[in-house]
Amino acid sequence: MKIVYRYGAGLLLILALTGSAWAGDFAEGFIAAENYDYPAAVKILGPLADQGDAAAQFNIALMYHSGSGVQANENEAVKWYTKAAKNGHRTAQEYLAAAYADGWFGLARDEKMARFWYSKLDD
Repeated sequence: MKIVYRYGAGLLLILALTGSAWAGDFAEGFIAAENYDYPAAVKILGPLADQGDAAAQFNIALMYHSGSGVQANENEAVKWYTKAAKNGHRTAQEYLAAAYADGWFGLARDEKMARFWYSKLDD
């Protein structure tokens, strides 16, 4: 698995090319974001996220979280983090575990949900 990290406008994008059925499209979306063309990244990654690609879902969540290419919206970010986490995206699971443990992203602290997402990390 190849993982690439990119910081831009407070945004961390993670590219996992292996395991993505739409690796070519995902790579195009990642390159757009890496070049700070977040509107193009959203246009490319959005359909992949809608089709269930966990990496695209996670990156859409990051864009909603940071307001990169879309209007910042914590509710939308949590929605996409949750979709990615349910699809097995480990970093999304970590984000949700911490978010519920500490009350991030506008979520109320919820130890039960935090334990649930932390337990997924043991799988």
